[in-house]
Amino acid sequence: MLWSETHPKISKEDALMKKIETHPSPEKLLQQVTEEAINALALGGPDKIGDEAPIEAGVKLIAKAWGLPQESLQASLDLLEKERQLLRGGSGEDALPDSELLEPYDGRMIVELLWGLFETAIKLEDAAMHNLALLMAESLGLDSWIAECGPSKI
Repeated sequence: MLWSETHPKISKEDALMKKIETHPSPEKLLQQVTEEAINALALGGPDKIGDEAPIEAGVKLIAKAWGLPQESLQASLDLLEKERQLLRGGSGEDALPDSELLEPYDGRMIVELLWGLFETAIKLEDAAMHNLALLMAESLGLDSWIAECGPSKI
């Protein structure tokens, strides 16, 4: 199935109204990366528990870099642990509701997430955070999205 078959075309007016957020809030960034770690767990299944470790490390670094409250970080870590427990138990349930699980990103959303990750990497001067940004760029398919839709659709 092609990207264009599952995602409606956006008019120029809509595109202008949806400018790329070059400074996403740290809370939004933490939520997005937490959701991506849960998605990685859900996609990988119980045999791949542990593969989400670089993303989980990114969750911790985001909270540290931006001085987020410990409660916010703990809520993210608790969600990740809940997903791991659900996978180990074989319940077929997930820590996120279906409406939030495996939610597709459009080009703008990918760019905003990557921008936030790169800002965090710069703030921390941390190679692990930079590597997470590169991992997210690859796993979210920004290059594929641009090839399919063209750079003018970002």
